[in-house]
Amino acid sequence: MTRDVQKGGQATVDVPGFVSVEMVNAGSGSWSPGVTPVPQEEPVTLTINGRELVTVLATPGERSALVVGFLFDEGIIERVEQIESLEEEKTGVRVRAEGVDLGLRLFQRRVLGSGCGRSFTFTSALDAFAAAGRALPLERPWVGASVVQRSAQATYSGGELYRRTKGTHAAALFDRTGAQVCLAEDIGRHNAVDKAVGGLLLAGRPLTDLFMVVTGRISSEMVNKIAKTPIALLVTKSVPTGLALDYARKVGLCVVGRATASRLLAYTFPEMLDSDS
Repeated sequence: MTRDVQKGGQATVDVPGFVSVEMVNAGSGSWSPGVTPVPQEEPVTLTINGRELVTVLATPGERSALVVGFLFDEGIIERVEQIESLEEEKTGVRVRAEGVDLGLRLFQRRVLGSGCGRSFTFTSALDAFAAAGRALPLERPWVGASVVQRSAQATYSGGELYRRTKGTHAAALFDRTGAQVCLAEDIGRHNAVDKAVGGLLLAGRPLTDLFMVVTGRISSEMVNKIAKTPIALLVTKSVPTGLALDYARKVGLCVVGRATASRLLAYTFPEMLDSDS
């Protein structure tokens, strides 16, 4: 990694996603100047059908995946084929999407979320409850507990930005064997989810038969996002909120928390997990 730090604490970008900044390290009775990497963030403005919809503060990179995942996870589009054009520009991403009306349906209902940076969702919990096709897999148990534990550990240690900065979240998707299909990082846990989902949609890879691991708390708006997808299992090293679990039970989502190499807590639908695997 090359570092280019200007005088006066003004940092320049060495690679997308983080910058190196000046600091003073205080410890063991001594002070030592140096440089350290910190995450970047930038505003990404989503304009759809000529109308500015939202500006998201996100880690640079994967803008198209972020936008497509956001549109899908928020229920603004139902399938990626609705997107007629997608153009990245200096201030964000401009989208043309067939059959999308940004009028009454979106702007009557905004929910301020509990995520970092005061995140919000355009859709209500009732939309998640009514999500078409949501049902637990018929095959149960569906995945081995040990597979979930290994996948969780891979997610926690697999993010390059986190390893460098200790300041980002990750969202990763795995198949039932534990093979990692994708991993996305961002300063916002909601953005990481959108990037992971959007990346697969752009690649034409179905979301069926996959589970997701995230590094942050599972809140109700996170469940609301996953409810738009066929993903049946959501895992974290942290914990879910009580409202998130209420929603998860209604939409048929297995939620696992405190997942480490030695244990996990299945909060909803524990029959999805094979404890002997």
